[in-house]
Amino acid sequence: MSLLLAASVMAGSVKPDKKLKMRIAVAPLDWKNYEYIDNWQIPIEFRNAIHEKLQKKLLETGRFIVLEREAMEALLQEQAIKEENTGQSQKGKLVPAQALVQGKVTDFEMRRNSTGGGVNIGGIGRVGGSVTNAKMALNVRIFNVDTSEVIASEEAAGKAQSSGFKFDGNYRVAFADFEHFERTPLGEATTKAIDAAVEKILAKLDKLPWSCRVADYDASSKEVTLNVGESSGISVGDTFDVYKVTKVIKDPETGEVLGTKTAKAGRIKVTEVEQKFSLATVVEGDGFEVGSIVREIK
Repeated sequence: MSLLLAASVMAGSVKPDKKLKMRIAVAPLDWKNYEYIDNWQIPIEFRNAIHEKLQKKLLETGRFIVLEREAMEALLQEQAIKEENTGQSQKGKLVPAQALVQGKVTDFEMRRNSTGGGVNIGGIGRVGGSVTNAKMALNVRIFNVDTSEVIASEEAAGKAQSSGFKFDGNYRVAFADFEHFERTPLGEATTKAIDAAVEKILAKLDKLPWSCRVADYDASSKEVTLNVGESSGISVGDTFDVYKVTKVIKDPETGEVLGTKTAKAGRIKVTEVEQKFSLATVVEGDGFEVGSIVREIK
């Protein structure tokens, strides 16, 4: 590449202070072993609302595009399909997200404990002298969808305490609706746990280079179609490197993906950005394929 062409390419690369939004999928929380509190089954509406709260908090960071439930379910199905050594699914589908977040509830409880204090009031008895303690904890696993590798497994927890919350063990009354639940100590603990999870997810995914996929390639015109559009923050003039996955390395005993080998196929420059896709032209290289990985230039 000539010095003039190299300078032109670098001038169009993604600016250092520009953050492209990563597409992620958030699987429904796994409530196994925590579907009940003291023989009271937590309503599915509450469990779904807590999952949606996690999605909303991730969106509010401004760093992610969170896939809709239908797209997320398609991704989970795609992940379950055995991959060939090329890293491409046997069904040949484009992976709709770069990262998959799976959370498992590891603690969810609320108890009222006596402190031994309180005040004696004649004719009434002892008032006060107890506090309500609550805690919620999650194990969060983050997967790199491009490689199927586990990026991280993190613990996130929250605790809350209240001496004013009147809890007699009747969860149906305490959790009359989700809005009321959020004002309870357990609701506060849940918010803290989700905030901690979001902070850890953000820290881990900030280290992962942004990527998307080649959705189509016209060899005659050298035009590349990308599976991301306006919402990702991509702009005309941005340049990216394109890679092929040449080999997936797996543990022969467990089948766990240990890593991948990739080969650079070339470089592209964005020429047009639409709502759901973008067009780019080839700057260098050839042999681009549908499903090839497109990454930021670092």
